[in-house]
Amino acid sequence: MRTDSRRWWALGFLALAQFMVIMDTSIIGVALPKMQSDLGFSPDGLSWVFNAYVVAFGGLLLLGGRLSDLLGARRMFAAGWVITLGGSVVAALAGSAGVELTGRVLQGAGAALIAPSALTLLMVLFGARPKELTKALALYGAAAPAGGTAGVFLGGVITEWLSWPWIFWLYVPISLIAIAATPALMPATPARRGVVDVAGAVAVTAGLALTVFAIVRAPEQGWGSAATLGALAGGIALLGIFLAIQRARRVPLVRLG
Repeated sequence: MRTDSRRWWALGFLALAQFMVIMDTSIIGVALPKMQSDLGFSPDGLSWVFNAYVVAFGGLLLLGGRLSDLLGARRMFAAGWVITLGGSVVAALAGSAGVELTGRVLQGAGAALIAPSALTLLMVLFGARPKELTKALALYGAAAPAGGTAGVFLGGVITEWLSWPWIFWLYVPISLIAIAATPALMPATPARRGVVDVAGAVAVTAGLALTVFAIVRAPEQGWGSAATLGALAGGIALLGIFLAIQRARRVPLVRLG
């Protein structure tokens, strides 16, 4: 395959990755009532089918970017698809609410590796060609809103004509293709020496999760209740610890300056 042709095939695949990552935030919407009856979710707990993915994705995104820099973007891109594959299988086979949420957390963790490594790979492929880079970024950027819109439609179609587990089975063949195609399509990126701020990643993820948990439960518990205020205080404290960790780190996940 010619090098130029391979670069554009690789871009299409990176755009597809962005499409799938964002689609996973919206594709479960129509299926939630059926999942609630099948898996025994409480009305409050049902929102965590969405929140578990988003919190894991957002909370681990900084760590995913750091791992991509240290271990190589191509390697982390493939690893993200492996984790997404495992999470999708767990979510599809889930027979209880706890197992379903575990699958969603794994999917979010996989997305947190895929998204930053995909952007790094795009820059490696097109960074030396400014005109092509503009086109590549436009296509890559358009994939995100397209994924969010398509997720609502596909989720409804799959739930209506098949069943909600097929929402997650959809990711299995795509993940397998991505894992197989990555070595052939994606450029190799060198690993670098450095440290991984695991403590910072844990603190920010836990802080986000606890804050979201408090907000989701506030309508039932009451905004002024001890449970809500305690959870909010805990979440804010963890985010404060995250900032303190970043200030102390020589190579932080987020440069506070």
